[in-house]
Amino acid sequence: MHPTELIECLLVAVVVFLIFAASYVFRGKWRTMIRLLAVLCILMYAVFYAIRPFLIESRLAADVIILEDKLKERHPNETFTVTTIPFRTEGYESTNPYTIYVTFSSEPDSEYYYQVTDEGEVEQRGFSSTIEGKIDFHHLGK
Repeated sequence: MHPTELIECLLVAVVVFLIFAASYVFRGKWRTMIRLLAVLCILMYAVFYAIRPFLIESRLAADVIILEDKLKERHPNETFTVTTIPFRTEGYESTNPYTIYVTFSSEPDSEYYYQVTDEGEVEQRGFSSTIEGKIDFHHLGK
């Protein structure tokens, strides 16, 4: 479980515990209503937690399309391969799921990291190479 997800679960548990604790102050139908509110909070978080991977995957699919269009515009004579990380897969817990990795055919030993902002702007976030000490990256900031 990713640390952010653990914090979210703990926060929901604390909120639900506080709501249940507050229900003991009241009597009758108010106690029942407050406990129903706590159960509703649990259900809402469960639904959110269940659909969250699908929301991330759909946004990432849209981001990949935006990035491919921008890269085709910036590098019209270049072919490239776009990859993303598998969300909620062992070994990728600490990696940002919105990072898109691009490898250009003219530079197969280098990988560039991109992200698409909420406004639809493409930002280059980093790069790496399998060749140690490489300094001549051809697709930086273009």
